[in-house]
Amino acid sequence: MKYDPILFDFDGTLFDTSEGILNGIRLTLEKAGFSVGADSELYKFIGPPVVQAFKEFCGMTEDEARRAKGVYREYYAKYGIMQCKPIGGAEECLKKLCAAGRTLAVATSKPEPFARAILERYGFTGYFKAIAGGFLDETRSKKSEVIAAALEQLQTRDVSRAVMVGDRKYDVLGAKEVGLPCIGLDSGFSEVGELEAAGAIFVVKNFAQLEKLLLG
Repeated sequence: MKYDPILFDFDGTLFDTSEGILNGIRLTLEKAGFSVGADSELYKFIGPPVVQAFKEFCGMTEDEARRAKGVYREYYAKYGIMQCKPIGGAEECLKKLCAAGRTLAVATSKPEPFARAILERYGFTGYFKAIAGGFLDETRSKKSEVIAAALEQLQTRDVSRAVMVGDRKYDVLGAKEVGLPCIGLDSGFSEVGELEAAGAIFVVKNFAQLEKLLLG
């Protein structure tokens, strides 16, 4: 099938933002009195909305998670936002998809101002016809909400050929809520079998494989 439009997740899919996220999460958890292990144990924080993550992974109450979010966001806005780099092969793939006439969008739970700042810094903005991210006040943070927002920006009414590309189960499940299939990109931040278990229609290891899948 010729997929179009193609929606991309941000953290762990287009960009390796792990350094900034993990530094911020580590600082936040240490301030909250949690014992923090290796970075690999914190990879689960890459992807889901931050309040949800603190509640799910740390057992925090809603109020505790929101206070922790404040600490995390303060660090991330000052330092973590630029502690990142594009995933290998991402830009080359985006260029070829655009050259082939595909419509591309970003759909991320990451706060939209942060996502836009990084895209602009690396010159990625021009590849996308829509950029939909979470709101800083968390009123739009669910994956299904940002996917729906991206489709609305694109004015896509018929989603029969639309597809999501993401690296975590949240991308797969959020896409499913909106009626989209999801291609999993196993960039190293998901657990073994996570994407398949969530229902990804394909799982690729890198952008070269993704490009071959999307362009044939």
